[in-house]
Amino acid sequence: MSEHWSTPCNGPLKPNPDSSGLFLAVSRAAGYLNHDRGWRHGIESFLAALGRATSSNRAWMFEVVDQGPDHYTTKFVYEWASSPEYSEINKPRYDHHRVNINTDDRRAFYESRLNGDVLRHHRNSVGAFLRLEFELQNIQSMLTIPIMVDGTWWGILGFDDCDAPRDYSDSMVAALEIAATLITNGILRDRLEWEVNHDHLTGLHNRRALIQRIERSLLTSPDLGSLIIIDLDDFKHINDTLGHQAGDAALKAVANLLSSALPKGATLSRFGGEEFALWLPADGNAACALAENMREKLEHLDIHWQNSDMAIRASFGVAQMRPCPHPEPTQVLFDKVFARADRALFEAKTGGRNQVVYTD
Repeated sequence: MSEHWSTPCNGPLKPNPDSSGLFLAVSRAAGYLNHDRGWRHGIESFLAALGRATSSNRAWMFEVVDQGPDHYTTKFVYEWASSPEYSEINKPRYDHHRVNINTDDRRAFYESRLNGDVLRHHRNSVGAFLRLEFELQNIQSMLTIPIMVDGTWWGILGFDDCDAPRDYSDSMVAALEIAATLITNGILRDRLEWEVNHDHLTGLHNRRALIQRIERSLLTSPDLGSLIIIDLDDFKHINDTLGHQAGDAALKAVANLLSSALPKGATLSRFGGEEFALWLPADGNAACALAENMREKLEHLDIHWQNSDMAIRASFGVAQMRPCPHPEPTQVLFDKVFARADRALFEAKTGGRNQVVYTD
């Protein structure tokens, strides 16, 4: 990252933190981002630790939710403030804030962020673009570090000083650049985990993730749960006559409809091709009722593709967990219930399709 300065301020300056102490604080704060539910569940504690370590009045972060050649839109998502009067996060003007790139100074500012430049600003020398923000938020000095993900501007890690101006030292900037990199790593880690566990087309869980969830469920309740396998009828006809893009559109529509009908605790996945699977922590009667409800909804699903309408029908195979006379590995339990649900699906297909078949 390169760095840009506005003219340093005059008069008494707020002292910068000891560099060794700040690097140690960043190192310790990194643990907050290693949350088992993802970095977002630790970011507020992370910002609080950095804000206190730097003696800032506000530590904050926003995401870029939209950008183009003539604008960008940001969402102010996380903030720590040293006291309530410094907080800005609940002000509506900062929620999905659009900045139009219609002047030279705004263009230069935007390009610096796209390039990943660190910016150190002081109230006595900011341009017209930032002057209003400094006045509204009573900012004396501000340090912003772009968060770059895969070479693309993702957001900003920022620090505001409102009670006194500050010239941010090189060591302070270096430590906080490391903090921004830690956030980037958390984002990439979450993306990788999502890709490993989800189907890219529909956004549903994939086969691997569903099996893992079922196995976790069976660890605590080995006798409770039902598996529903859903296979779209005559789906090959859509791909053959309208093309695979039409088929992809149909799969997305089906995934959205099935997801909207899920009860609490249920997990839906795309198993592959035109096949879906659903785990329900309930008995076979509840699973059959849910399957029948979904089948009826699919019958009334209207999918328009260019100048054609696509009708969707599906067959459902349902199986309930059987009582275990003795403990068995969760993989064995899953294999057994899957085999019975798959057999029920086969009966639904060979018995006329567009129906629900249950096997006990």
